[in-house]
Order: sequence, then structure tokens, then C-alpha cells
Amino acid sequence: MPILRIALICLATCLTASAADWPMWRHDPGRTADSPQVLPEKPTLLWSRQLPSPAPAYRDTRLQFDAAPEPIVLGQRLFVPSNSDDSVTAFDTSTGKVLWKVFADGPVRFAPVAGQGRVIFGSDDGCVYCVKASDGSPVWKIRAVPSERRVMGNERLISVWPVRGGPVLHEGRVYFTAGVWPLEGTFVFCVDAATGKTLWGNDRASYLYGIHPHNAEAFGGLAPQGYLLIDGEDLVVPCSQAYPAKFDLKTGILKEFELPAPGRLPGGWFASTPAAKEEQKLKRRGLLFDEAVNAKPHEDKPRAEGLPEIRSTIRTADREWKFADPIEGIDGAIHTMVAGDGKLFAVTNEGRLFAFGETPSDSPTPEPKETSAPQPPFADPKLPESLPGHGVAIVLGLGNDTDLRALASSPDRQVIGIDDRSDRVTSLRQQGWIGKRPHFITHDPATVALPPYVADLMLLDEGVSLTAIQLREIFAALRPFGGTLVTRSAALPGLVAEAKLSRASLKSGGPWQLLIREGPLEGATNYTGDWAASEDQLVRAPLGLLWFGDSIVHFKRSPQPKFIDGVMISNPKDWTDASTRQGKVDYRLLDTAFSDVYTGRILAPDEAPELRQSFSQIDKQTIQPAQYRPPAQKDDWKPEAPRAGERVNPLTSETEARVFPKSYGCDGGFDYGLLYSMRSGTPAFYDKRVESGTINISGPRSGCTNSVIPSNGVLNLPYFYEGCTCSYPLPMALALVSMPETFEQWASWGPAEAASLDGKLQRIGLNFGAPGDRVTHGGTLWLDVPNVGGPSPELRVSTEPAISELANFYRHSLFLKGGHGWPWVAGSGVEGLRSVTLSGLKLGTYTLRLTFSEPDAQTKPGDRVFAVSVNGRDIGKPIDPVALAGGADRAGTLLVESVSVTYAGELRLEFSPQAGRALLCGVEI
Repeated sequence: MPILRIALICLATCLTASAADWPMWRHDPGRTADSPQVLPEKPTLLWSRQLPSPAPAYRDTRLQFDAAPEPIVLGQRLFVPSNSDDSVTAFDTSTGKVLWKVFADGPVRFAPVAGQGRVIFGSDDGCVYCVKASDGSPVWKIRAVPSERRVMGNERLISVWPVRGGPVLHEGRVYFTAGVWPLEGTFVFCVDAATGKTLWGNDRASYLYGIHPHNAEAFGGLAPQGYLLIDGEDLVVPCSQAYPAKFDLKTGILKEFELPAPGRLPGGWFASTPAAKEEQKLKRRGLLFDEAVNAKPHEDKPRAEGLPEIRSTIRTADREWKFADPIEGIDGAIHTMVAGDGKLFAVTNEGRLFAFGETPSDSPTPEPKETSAPQPPFADPKLPESLPGHGVAIVLGLGNDTDLRALASSPDRQVIGIDDRSDRVTSLRQQGWIGKRPHFITHDPATVALPPYVADLMLLDEGVSLTAIQLREIFAALRPFGGTLVTRSAALPGLVAEAKLSRASLKSGGPWQLLIREGPLEGATNYTGDWAASEDQLVRAPLGLLWFGDSIVHFKRSPQPKFIDGVMISNPKDWTDASTRQGKVDYRLLDTAFSDVYTGRILAPDEAPELRQSFSQIDKQTIQPAQYRPPAQKDDWKPEAPRAGERVNPLTSETEARVFPKSYGCDGGFDYGLLYSMRSGTPAFYDKRVESGTINISGPRSGCTNSVIPSNGVLNLPYFYEGCTCSYPLPMALALVSMPETFEQWASWGPAEAASLDGKLQRIGLNFGAPGDRVTHGGTLWLDVPNVGGPSPELRVSTEPAISELANFYRHSLFLKGGHGWPWVAGSGVEGLRSVTLSGLKLGTYTLRLTFSEPDAQTKPGDRVFAVSVNGRDIGKPIDPVALAGGADRAGTLLVESVSVTYAGELRLEFSPQAGRALLCGVEI
């Protein structure tokens, strides 16, 4: 980056922060870590404080963006985030006095940004907060995505769309991202720093079809995790382990994005632009990467790219400060340093904060005593003894301190308290705790959105009133095989009877009522790793996140896990012992691991005793084979194309061989009966019940052994990445659960030549501007027009003007505000068309369903009106998309019956604008 550009960025930063500030991570929007302020030649220790112990999201260095807190400085205040107690704390820079502390409903993993007397930060709860720097009082708060759906992410209950694109502040605008998983939607935002008003948002980078490692083709997408930075006119977005993407700073248009490739480095959460002294270090594309961040062992050798000590060096006016250099007064390794208010601040890996500066005093300011002393441990003798003692415990309503503390006193429980009284929640957050500190969410406990199967235990406060419908939703969040809801409420038995819960038992004991979720999920299967069918009725497309994390890892060629009664039983390989590898033989096995299917939690030694007795004794001496394959696969490394029986083609109703796109993957795939899973560039599956096409799960890498397994009611994808350094952005395990049909999920259905379809098309959906294909449970195959999402049947579709000349739009369906029809059809479309013609239809009479949606929120009824005719027949009243749908950003549908196709198998729609330009989202025939 030219030095002039650096100067302009620094000038813009100084408009909102003085030279003595360190107002964001690494000082400025370019993340140069270069400050003009002068520090004392020999700074002395002023004070130190113990921060809450860090709880980073990941163990992998390429994703450890929050290994320890990253402070910032504005004026005489130091602001420190916490990923363990979900807070931002303001300290007096001179004394270390706590001035205020504010909380979010999830971990605050990234440094705030500050300017104009305000502090702005994001959280895993999916929100961005703006507070006054003076006293922490709220200014504005926005939820990035209009959904409160939650998952277990990195062992915490968080939003599906955490804010993990660390915010950057520039010229009065804040840039950040929301979402991690492309399959759920990932989004980049620019908002006004003063008001929180969205200035632009990009939601089109989640589904991008292209080349993956080994020349495989698959869907991929933006997986933003890391600190955003500004490089001239570009907003640079780190993409977890993949290479950063670039967006236009003013418009949000995606300018540069690369899908994973073999061994591509650098990746990781860290990138910066160079300070003036670092210009000569640049190698490519104007960005600097850190060698230590990018270091990762491959099976054959360690791999790393980047320069040494980029992340671990900061500069002030006249010197460099290296984290590795010893500083008198600091015990422990330094994680980060910042310079502000004429002082140097350092944080160690253990979360100890130090302040250095000039002082006449001979001794540093002492650390204050705890204002809220921990209360003594307490176990309520009235609490039922039969309650689950491990896992996730959710407290619905926080009216009883005694019950809450009794649960939290167990070190084997993760306690989550939920209440809609913000003052009550804040009071509990500020108290001292014995055992694991609970986490809290401010929300109505009767209506909070919880993921299914998450809770081993729920405690329902007797002051919380539920309806039967609400109880049904809460019951769905209980873990099978004994998840228990306990309450003193006498209303529970009547609610249980009204709710008609499946596999529920109700017990009484003293004042307590216990509602227990007995046995397995109805329709779920076990899988014992024997290449037998696993026809799990609950694993049905579309599928969305249930949990993700990297608490348990496996070498990429480990044997298949077993999934029995809610427990994954797996045997990683000792792949770091290279002495065992000779030719095509591999490694020895490690101890058997036991983990929870529904949260990814590693089970405690006293859990699942019967399974441990049956499966813990393994052969740890024999060197294992290099591959594990189904018996029918003869070629280990180049398996044949999938063979999965026959299907009825949804376009023609003809019976044909079931074929679907399968790109490279050393896992050749396996037919589990209802679902065929495979590695096709990324983990992927094909749902045979709906003939879904190939659905890629972009982000992670599945194993060379098939490791995409439907069982226990979920689609399991354990971590099978160790030993690989390909730049798949999300090296972790996850589980997927069936979602409503309104959930946006795209596929590549597979090719078919237009000539083979001529005169045979009977049912089809044209989805204009969509990222890919989609099949509904009712049997309609919606195809993307134009085709951008991989192999699809070739259609004879023409438009006037040509499709390439039409204006197109796309909004992720999450941002639609209701209406009628499929939101993932209404989310995209084309504008300015005069006609659409589809050829190849079988002669006959059809019903059409047209979908419209106004993408411009400022459009009012009457601003856009157009007439429509079908095969020369006027359909009646002109179309006003806003009036039809009940507003902009809503879906509207129109049914046209008795449409005759009698000539050349053509369907022709003509549009005559009366106000504005005509638009169309979808046509279903």
C-alpha cells in the first residue's frame, strides 16, 4: 500500500481520535499498529489487574482471534472486552479503577472501536452495541440479522449469526460482519457510527460456486472470522482459514474472493496493511500476514507462510515494542500491547492486564478488593437428586437465587440463566460465583428461541407462565435419553396433557414436578460404523446448524465413528507419530473418545458407563490401514461415480437412474438409505426422498473416510481435518438438523441436455437471480436462471431484453418480511423485462404461480405497476408488487389457472409497464 494512502487513512482516523489514542485493534483502520505518540523512555509499572480468564472460541492458531483480550484506548479510558463474562469494561488509564462495565448476551470476542465519545462492539449474540465512553450508557443497539435463532457454538449458546468480523471504524462509519457459516448466510454491513443506521449490506457472498482443492467444483462462500481492515478503497474481510475477501468500501460490492485451494496460505484471522517501515516486506496484494498465526502441521511437514513478528510488534514514535521482549514487572508471555494516553498497556496470555508510564510513586496502584465477594457453596437439599449432573442446564426465570446457585455449584454443568428483567440479569452477572460462572441471556424465558436437544436439564421458575404451545417448544430443547425439566409449578401436569408431548414422562417428588424426555427421538437411528444403512427419518433436507466447535478432533483418515443413544464413539489416529507410516499403511489408534451428539461436548469419565465398557477396549498397537471403505468400493483413491438406484425425474415424471453431481473427494460417498453423503469438494449430501440434488456444506472438510453420517436425528459431521492444511475456512465439527422448507438452501441438481427434455417438461420452477437449484417436498424443481450454481438441466429460456442485460437483485430470504410463497424465490429476481419464453413443455393445460417482491424499501403502492399476459391472454388486473404482497421486502404470489400450451411447447409471458419497470422473481408451472 503506498505511503500516501497510509497517511490518508491515519488522517481520517485522527478526525475522530487524537494522536494519544489507540481507538481500535492495532491502532487504525489499516491495522498497522503504528502510533505517532511518544512513550516514556523507561516506563514503570503503574498498576495491574486480573481480567476474567480468557475463553477463546478455537484452539487452532489460525482461528484464535480471541486468545486473550485486546484493549483499546480513548482519552483517559482503557476499554477491555471479555469472551468469558460477555462484557466490556472501562478502566481509568492512570489508576486502573473500573469506571463502568456493560454486558452483552454472548461473548465479546473482538476489540471495540471508539470515537466521538462512543464505544462500539459486537458480540456472539448477533448484536452490535454502541455506548457512551463516559459512563457506558446505551446509545444504540442493532441485531444484524432479523432472527433470534440460536445454536451451541464453541460450547456457548449464541446466535446463528455471531458478529465475528471484528469491527473497524473509518470516517464515521462502522464495518462488521455477522454469521460464520455460508449455509446459514453470512453478511457484511456498513452502518452509521452515530445512529446505527445501515448504509449498505452485502448478503450475496454466502453461495458462490467454483473450484475447490484438487480441482473439485462445489458451493463455497464467505466465512468471516477475524478483524476487518481497510486498504485504500477496499474493505478486507478475513475468511477464517481461507484467504481474505475484498469489498468495495463505498458500495459493499464483492471485488475479490477466492474459494479454498490445496495448501493455500496464508489464511487465518490476522491480516494487516504495512506501516511505512514495512513497505519493503510486502509480497502480494498489499497485505501482511503473520508466520506464527499461519503455522499449521500438514501430514508430511509443517507449513507456514507470512513474516515473523508481524502480529507481535507495535510501534510508537521512536521505537518498536516486541511482545517477546521481557518487560520488568510482567510475569508470563505477552499476548498483546497497545499505546495510549502516554502509557503502554500489555495483556498476558493468562489475562493479566498491566499499565506502564511515568509516575513519581515508588509503588503501583494496588489492585482493589472484590466488591462482591463470592457466596459460599450451597446445595439445596430440596433439589431432586435424580437430576442430570452434567451438560447444559438452562434456568428459565431467575426468581430464585438458591436454585440457581445450587445448579451452578456443580463444575460439570454449564448453567445458562434467562430472564427478561435486565436489572435482575445485570445484578446476577456482577455477583461472585462458586464453580462455573453462569452465563445469562436477557429475554422472556417463555418465548426464548432455543436449539433442539440442547439441554440436559431445565429449571422452570414457578413465576414463569407457559402455554401448551410454549411448553412444546421448550420440551423440544430437551436432550433425548433423559433430558429433564424440573419445576415447582403445579400447572405443569395440565400443560403436559394439553401439549401431547411425544415420549414424555411426568414424575413428582415433594414440591417438584419432573418432565423427562425418555429414550431416543422418534424416527431416529443408531449407527455402529459397519457400513449398514441408517435410515434416519428426521434427517431431511433442508438442514441447518445445530452446533459447531473443535473440542474433539480426528485425523482425516480415522475410522468411522459410531453414534449410539446420543453419544458419538470415535477413535482418532496418532498421526503425529510418523515412524509408523511406510507406504500405504497408516497410524495407530488413540484412546476412544466419547462426545455428545447434540452439543459436541466431550463426556465426563463417569458418563455413558455402559458404552465405555463396550467400546473402550481397542487395539492401540496395530498400525491401521490408510483407508476405510464400504465393501462395494474397489478403488480406494478414485472411487466410481455414485450409484444410488432410480428416481422419478421431477421435470418429466420419467423413471431414470439416480445420478447427481459428485466432484473430487477421497471419500467416494455412501448410501445410508434415505440420504447419500459424500465429499464433493466439501462435505455434501443428496436427499433421496425429495431428489434434492447435491447440497454442499461449505466451510469444513470432511474425511477421506466417509464422515457425513445421518444418525440420532441429526446429520453428524465430526472434525476429520487434522493432517490437512488446505484452506477450507472452517476446520471444525458440526451437526445439522432438519429445518422448515422456508429455510434457504441451494443445490446443484445435475445436468441434462435441452434436447433430452424437449416436449417432456411437465413441472418446473424458474427462479430468477437465485444462487442455485432447489427442490420442494411437493416435487417442484426450481432452477436458477441464469445458471450460476453448478450443473443444472439445460432449459430453453429466453428473455427480452437478454438475461445478461436485465437488472437483477438478490436478498437473503432472512431479510424478507413475510408474505406468501417461498421466501427463497421472492428473495431474488430481475427488473426491466418485457417477456419470458420457456420452450420444451409437454402439450397440455397448466396452472402457473408467479412470484413477485419489491426489493426497494422506499417503493410505495403505485410506484411500480405492470400488466402481464400469458400466451397472449391478459391475466386481468395489473400487478403492483407492493400492494400484492402488503409492502416492500415481502413475497407476493399470483395464481394463473387453465394455461394452455398447444403450440411448439412454449409458454410466453409478456410484461407491459405502466409505472416503473416490470419485475419477476419466479414462475412455477
